[in-house]
Amino acid sequence: MVDRRETDGLVDTPGSAAGNDNRRHPGSDITKAHADFVMALAARKPAVIALEPEPEDFTARAICCEALIDRVKVHLTALIEDAAQNDPGGCIRDAELTVSIDAHLGDLKSDITGTLEQVAERIRDDRYDGCPRGPFYRRRRP
Repeated sequence: MVDRRETDGLVDTPGSAAGNDNRRHPGSDITKAHADFVMALAARKPAVIALEPEPEDFTARAICCEALIDRVKVHLTALIEDAAQNDPGGCIRDAELTVSIDAHLGDLKSDITGTLEQVAERIRDDRYDGCPRGPFYRRRRP
């Protein structure tokens, strides 16, 4: 990943050129948390859904989306809480952004997983004639 300060000079952030190297950076835990977040995302790649998908493909995608949203929620909350610690006016805490993050991402997670589970159930019903036991107990046709 390229540091934007080195490439385009448009980002006005204190860097090593400003002589602030001896100052303790309270966000150093955030940089480690960000690296852990990115590595966790890279380690768990979603499986490809085939052209003729099985119901389990959509269930697996729902589980993958749940895990992704949970990771995003934790990381985003940590970023906002770190910013709130350094906010002298307390505007971030007053806005209750962490509560909002939790609520919105929780709603998004339930919408996504609910829709994917509905698709899996529809495929299961269409393919197995509504037999609740699945492919191994398919109803025999006369």
